[in-house]
Amino acid sequence: MLETTAKKRNHLYQFRGQQLRYSHRSNCRANAPFVFNDSKGKRKELSQNQVQMEVFELNEFCEN
Repeated sequence: MLETTAKKRNHLYQFRGQQLRYSHRSNCRANAPFVFNDSKGKRKELSQNQVQMEVFELNEFCEN
């Protein structure tokens, strides 16, 4: 089965119009939240359902 909530650390994602950088998945409990940081460094914890339904990966472009 493909894990639809698999996220890559330090990748940029969008959640409800806000850009967030994935930090890690908390290991403190069974239904641990996914931890993201916004551009101001504020921590945002999202449930697995929110991640599956509302979080989309964004492509970052860098200049050479």
